[in-house]
Amino acid sequence: MTLPFLCLGFTDHVSHEDERPMAIRWRLHRAIPGAFYPELAVAV
Repeated sequence: MTLPFLCLGFTDHVSHEDERPMAIRWRLHRAIPGAFYPELAVAV
């Protein structure tokens, strides 16, 4: 079962590109806890 939404905290807008699809880059105020990395498949 997967979660439809996962709140990782507050962010600041860094940049955005294109329109369709739009790519938005955010910076989290706090680092993502390590336990979430396998579930999120985050590219670091």
